[in-house]
Amino acid sequence: MNKLIIKVIGALVLILFLIYLFYSPRLKFDVLENPNNNSKQTTSNKDYKQQKGDTENKTPESGVGTWIGKNINNLTDKYGQADRVYPYQNGFKTYVFKDKDQYYLVSAKKNVIKSVYATGTKSDVSPLKISDNASSVFEDLTINPEPTISTQNKTYDLELSDEDMKTQTLVKFDHMYAQVYTDQQTNKIVGVRYLDSEALTTFKPYQTVENEEANDKKEKEPKRPYEQNANQLMTLYEITNEMRKLKGAKPLNVKNELSHIASYNLYEATDSESVEFTEEALKQQLDARQIPFNSASQNVGYEFNDVPTLIHSWLNSDIHRSRMLNTKYNTMGGEVMDDYYTLIFVEDK
Repeated sequence: MNKLIIKVIGALVLILFLIYLFYSPRLKFDVLENPNNNSKQTTSNKDYKQQKGDTENKTPESGVGTWIGKNINNLTDKYGQADRVYPYQNGFKTYVFKDKDQYYLVSAKKNVIKSVYATGTKSDVSPLKISDNASSVFEDLTINPEPTISTQNKTYDLELSDEDMKTQTLVKFDHMYAQVYTDQQTNKIVGVRYLDSEALTTFKPYQTVENEEANDKKEKEPKRPYEQNANQLMTLYEITNEMRKLKGAKPLNVKNELSHIASYNLYEATDSESVEFTEEALKQQLDARQIPFNSASQNVGYEFNDVPTLIHSWLNSDIHRSRMLNTKYNTMGGEVMDDYYTLIFVEDK
């Protein structure tokens, strides 16, 4: 009787193992879609306690917040030429400045600075501070989870969800705002973006509803400049490595062969009605190009209007975070195409 039970158990184990072998190579990589691009989404702030009073937050007297509204030439005269400059949709131009433990993504329009994203422990984001506990934001500043903003004779209602309040709180400072990126797992500030109303409605990091009663007509979505995707990819690499440095992981090297695979897989996936990214397809491409590897994985994002919000969304998604910050990986390659962003992570053999 005991032998029969052992045989049955052994048969079940074998069946389960065969099922695993059959299905495991076909595991899909989850595509992280931007929840704030869904017009049907409903938001709530049940976990957020409304603050009393309507106290105006004091405008920053130092740090990158003071750059908003200034001429970009003042910045380049003081800090030197940007590492990269590229056009962005809606007439914006992006300037990338990098230094040790400082990373700045500056967006300007007609030479006027409209937005500054900053990360790195030495970046001055006063009155906030990178790596500080995010609780200080709620303790020291006034926050409105449903602000109404006006720009270019248009009015918009913003709705911050519970998740937004925990991971990318929006703080108003007189003529500008601060988007405070928080690592929900550690409750630490990992990045801050100062921006004016026009930049806020261009990047759309939150659920944005155009107030039709206040606006006369609806404009078409602006086209992306040809150079934008390639430069967004470079920004994707850079901010990924900035997050790894903040978390004590070594930066990843960029391998062009992986970028070619990412481009091919993205083209193949988006060319069909059913978009999916599988482990099997990734490993087949690595083998086909004779790239030796011990392990590989992939992050995919969809319908994000800017790289900082995407990266910080990956950081606050357990499965995407585990790939992006995994210390076993040492190379990466990616692609940006048709509202999709993808990064392949590889542990070299």
